[in-house]
Formats: sequence, structure tokens, C-alpha cells
Amino acid sequence: MARSAFRTALKDMVEQRHSKIHPFSEAWVTGGLNRQILGEWVTQHYHYVGHFSQWCGAIFANCQDEETNHFLVENIMEEEGFVEEGGFPAAKHVDLLLNFGEACGKDRQAIKDAQKNGELMAGLLGLQSWCTVQSTKPTHEAIAGLLVGLESQVPQIYKRTTPPLVEKYGFSEEDIVFFRLHIVADTEHGKRGYEIVERLADTEEKQQACLHAVREATLMRRLYLDALYNEFVAPQSAAAE
Repeated sequence: MARSAFRTALKDMVEQRHSKIHPFSEAWVTGGLNRQILGEWVTQHYHYVGHFSQWCGAIFANCQDEETNHFLVENIMEEEGFVEEGGFPAAKHVDLLLNFGEACGKDRQAIKDAQKNGELMAGLLGLQSWCTVQSTKPTHEAIAGLLVGLESQVPQIYKRTTPPLVEKYGFSEEDIVFFRLHIVADTEHGKRGYEIVERLADTEEKQQACLHAVREATLMRRLYLDALYNEFVAPQSAAAE
């Protein structure tokens, strides 16, 4: 298909299962969570975003496209806090997430140790595993899954979930820098992800593989949110009935 039609198809695939609309997201936005549940989200989410630089590194190791490699290195440097981005001071992204976790009442080291202590949910472990496999696929497929299917969703999710952190849950602006940063940074990352995939997927076969990767990515993110909802929100809702 033509490049413009392909890009539209990619965006449509993301929107069909976008995690900005999900029962867990709705509970977050409407004030149906609390700091304890948000802290549990941090515990799980840390072990997703904490691996993102490694996944980008795996794509880099197999990539022969110079422009894409430059983008991957930039992404890693931003994730690891080596450069400023979006008007925010340089900071390791997972450290900003840990700061939010502490504001929720969680112990910083306990969050880091959650995987070795067997505290991660199957939905999160599934997402981790999928990303690890996806990062070893041909560059166009890997970027489609990780950058288009997953990372491009973040700005729209956080644009909905960030204001309630202040308005409904009482966090300070200092507490929520992780979210403000990603609204800005991942808008650019997602845009460039689309551009790279559109350029590299230059055959019908490659385009179909990319669309498949995006579909899988959106499904995996929703399965992760399903696990969070079923573990922390559904029992609370059932008890209130």
C-alpha cells in the first residue's frame, strides 16, 4: 500500500485497542484508585520501562540503518538520563518513576526487588517477554511493535491520567515529573517511530508484518492493564456493591 495509506493503517491499528480507554485507565482518571494502588502500579511498571533501553539496544545491535541507529542511541541516552529532553533536566526515567513510587508510599528498594521476590503479575511478565522477543526481530518489525505499538500510546494515556494525580490524588508537580516528561518525549519518539517504519517497510510483506506487530503490542499492553484491574480494582468494586 502507499506510504500515506500505510501510516493511516498503523494509526488505526493503535487506536482500535488504545490503552487510554480501559477500565484501569478509567478508574485512574475518575479518582477510583488510591495511593496504595498507584504504588502497586509503579512496582509493576518499573519492571517494564526499566528494560526499555535494553530493548532499544537489542534493536540497535541488529540494525543496519544509520538514521534508525542514531534515533535508538538518542532514545537510550534520554532514558538513561544522559541528556536533557523536552525542557526537563536530564534524569534517568526510572528514577523519576521511583520518585513517584515513594510519593505513593512505596519503598524504593522494594520496587526494584519486586521481580526477584516473585511479585510481578503474569500480565506484566508477558509484556516483558513479548518486548524481549520483539526487540530481536527485523528492524522495521521491532520498531513497529515497541515504538509505534507501545511508546506512541503514552502521550495520550498520560494526558488523561496526569491531571487527576494533582486534582484528585493530591500529588505535587514535583511528584509527577515522570508523567509530564513522557507526554513531551514520547510524542516525539512516537512520531519518529512512525517515520522510520514507514520508510523501512518498503514492501507489502514488510508492511503487513509491521501491522501485525502493532496489533500484538496493543493487545499485550491491554493484557497488562487487565491484570492490574483484576488484581487491584475489581475486588474493590465488588466489595462496594
